Amino acid sequence: MRDDFATCCGAAPTTPAIDALAARGQRFTNAVGSFHQTTMSMGALFTGQTPSLERSGGEPLNFNSRTWCGMARFAVWDEPGCLPRALRTLPERMQDAGYETIGIASNRLLFEPAGFERGFDRWVEVSYRRMGRKPNDRELVLARVQGRAVDRVTMAALDALQKRASDRFFLYVHYMDVHDYLAGRDWFENWGELRGDYASRVERVDAGVGLLLNALEKEGLMEGTAVVFTADHGERLGEEHLLEGRSSHWGEPSFEEVLRIPLIVAPPRFEDTDRLVRTEDIFRMVSEIAGEGGEEASALETDELFLGEGPWWTYRSGRFKSFASRDGKSFHLVDLAADPAEVYDVAVLHPEIGERHRARVAELVDSLAATGAVPEELTPEDQERLRALGYLD
Repeated sequence: MRDDFATCCGAAPTTPAIDALAARGQRFTNAVGSFHQTTMSMGALFTGQTPSLERSGGEPLNFNSRTWCGMARFAVWDEPGCLPRALRTLPERMQDAGYETIGIASNRLLFEPAGFERGFDRWVEVSYRRMGRKPNDRELVLARVQGRAVDRVTMAALDALQKRASDRFFLYVHYMDVHDYLAGRDWFENWGELRGDYASRVERVDAGVGLLLNALEKEGLMEGTAVVFTADHGERLGEEHLLEGRSSHWGEPSFEEVLRIPLIVAPPRFEDTDRLVRTEDIFRMVSEIAGEGGEEASALETDELFLGEGPWWTYRSGRFKSFASRDGKSFHLVDLAADPAEVYDVAVLHPEIGERHRARVAELVDSLAATGAVPEELTPEDQERLRALGYLD
């Protein structure tokens, strides 16, 4: 979900539940996904670590269920999943703090045995169930979308809450409706129609959030409860920049509409709402709210963002953001303060900043690289998970 597609943040959809949450809480104005892709950003959220697809030698790792959480540098490759057991997950930390932990997942890339389930007392996977007959492609897409729709996810969350053992709980709910605007993109004729469908998906999620919060209110559970509303990445909806890039949230390189996400915390808990907050930082924020200190520290400085993408390294430090090709042939610099649309290349105007970015990226590529043997192939199960989410034909 893009940051600018909630009414509180200035966009077109009607989002009364999100607006009400922001009104009684605090909205962070500079929140970004740690990566442009779900499992990488969620890997950061669940571990507090900077996600990376880097390997020794400067080439990216192949994308599969052992690497797509971005934590390959911590992994032992005879263990299942992509969240290494060497990393303590957010729900495990919440368990340690005395919370009952409940997880409602609807993205198949996060399903067992990926590792996101680790630490949840109750883990519910809301998903498409195979049909008895083989449908045509469109029927299959619609069935998959309906199988993880907002109403099913919300009902699963409410059912799990009814079965809770205590009122001291940590509840994680993952909605997919905004992502699933992708399921219909081939059937729209222009970006205006597609943006309208995207906005309608945001409104669906808002309705689900409203039902969930109302249920908590009726149960008398809102007093003393902290609510964190956020997303894993944004979406590109026809914007044009100095480089072509890819559509949707594929990045390569990642422009701001792909990275900027909503972040609301209610009631207010933090002082500086304008600072850069990455999904890996949300791990620490939730831990702090729960009274759990943390040893996990980002590999980045507080004002940095780094994405080692396919052919590009995308790096941001303060107001400046750079895109460097892995083959060394292209380097571009934008000033986000003066040019938030990322249209003008100012590399020739700021050669010293460009040099600093190049040097820092080289350091990060080295420090974030996986050095051990890494499985390289997509398994049939990997392919099915990616196909179910619209990432494979």
